[in-house]
Amino acid sequence: MKKAVEVNNVSFAYESETVLEQVTLAVEERDFLAIIGPNGGGKSTLLKLMLGLLKPDAGTIEVYGKAPSKSLSLIGYVPQNTNVNTDFPIKVIEVVLMGHVGGKRPLWGYGKEEATCAMGALREVGMEAYADRKIGDLSGGQRQRVMIARALCAHPRILLLDEPTASIDAQGQKEIYELLKKLNSTMTIIVVSHDISVILEYATKAAHINHYLTYHDIRDKSKLFHTHDEAGEHFCEIEMLQMLGAEQCTNCDPTQEKETK
Repeated sequence: MKKAVEVNNVSFAYESETVLEQVTLAVEERDFLAIIGPNGGGKSTLLKLMLGLLKPDAGTIEVYGKAPSKSLSLIGYVPQNTNVNTDFPIKVIEVVLMGHVGGKRPLWGYGKEEATCAMGALREVGMEAYADRKIGDLSGGQRQRVMIARALCAHPRILLLDEPTASIDAQGQKEIYELLKKLNSTMTIIVVSHDISVILEYATKAAHINHYLTYHDIRDKSKLFHTHDEAGEHFCEIEMLQMLGAEQCTNCDPTQEKETK
């Protein structure tokens, strides 16, 4: 399987504060990777390193064999906060058109081809009917769908999302992840999340980050979860997170696991 992202022995610090230490991770094409861990553990920092917004202090990162800065056309990014400037009078279609980073004409705006692509992206995320609505009039879940549509306008091979369901109700969360599951049939998904249902229902791989990284292939979830009751109806989130960092997990990849201190 072709490697979409390779992180090799990466360390990073903000001034004197070390955030990531000796992180190694391989993301294959069409993986659905969930990145979990405590606040301040380095999850969002790892995304920024993959995007080339930050450079590692040690180690290397490659996106399809190249430095992230040379692979930006292959990456779509959806930020966590969709509430910024919601009072600004901009339409949904105009937000999505911004995804055409290199397609804007300096004097005459976007062309017909870009507009068609933007409407297609809105259709793909189920928001075509809202094209002429103001972005500030939408719910949090709807705005997040619009942001995903904006990322899709770049025709990415990898979609990175930072807490895509933060401040979204339960139904909206489910709709977002069902959408990501559908998109995963044609692209690699990497999502930072505190939502345990991502691992239970959608992800194929999981990375637990708390300065160090522990990696798991969880396509066969029956081998991952050992902390349920006899009826198999209850999972303990805390125990599961502990298990993700445990050496005895049968699905750990010993070549990529790093013990959490």
